[in-house]
Amino acid sequence: MAEGEKKNKLLLIGGLVVGLAIVGALAVGGTLYFLDKGPAEGEEQSASATSNKPTKSTSFYYSFEEPFVAPMVSSDRRQRFLQISLAIKTESTDIALAVEKHMPLLKNNLNRLFTKQDYQTMQTPEGKLQLQMSAFEVVQEVMDREKMKIDEVLITDFVMQ
Repeated sequence: MAEGEKKNKLLLIGGLVVGLAIVGALAVGGTLYFLDKGPAEGEEQSASATSNKPTKSTSFYYSFEEPFVAPMVSSDRRQRFLQISLAIKTESTDIALAVEKHMPLLKNNLNRLFTKQDYQTMQTPEGKLQLQMSAFEVVQEVMDREKMKIDEVLITDFVMQ
């Protein structure tokens, strides 16, 4: 292949890349422009249109610093372990402070819950969901003492061995 042909192919490829980048930028810009565009002058927003606007989240998250590590029950007589990291979703910093206040009790109760888990059950999505709901109940039981409600317990990391 001659050197002139190589240059022409490189120029053609370079032109295509630049052209595609421009088309992509225009597509993104156009999409953002039309999504951000409000009602035209003289148009009134309907009540349903205003109620569908997203609201700013007021959620707070409290993450346990260390993951929980617990032995698991296994039918194959092998020693199995569960390592799980949790976060608690709340609507108030006061609730997050109460979680911190009761941390020793929460860790104790959650460790007891995790130690009872069956290895085979935890391999299924349903088992993990049940564990998440059980962890919520354990945390909420402690928070009931403060007359506070949490929104959710989130599993942020899950490892079985």
